[in-house]
Amino acid sequence: MKLARIIAPFSLSAVLFILSYVSLKDIGSGFYSILLMVIGVVLVVVGIAAIFSNK
Repeated sequence: MKLARIIAPFSLSAVLFILSYVSLKDIGSGFYSILLMVIGVVLVVVGIAAIFSNK
């Protein structure tokens, strides 16, 4: 279970980074791609916190 707690945020952030990259190709997407990138960064931070948590 601990492994899933570590892998899940990183895999979700990877998917969001890929989606934001694809949506950056479309000039009209604007705020949507930035929002995906911010959510991806937040998930990376959550993943790092899960690695260093003692629970």
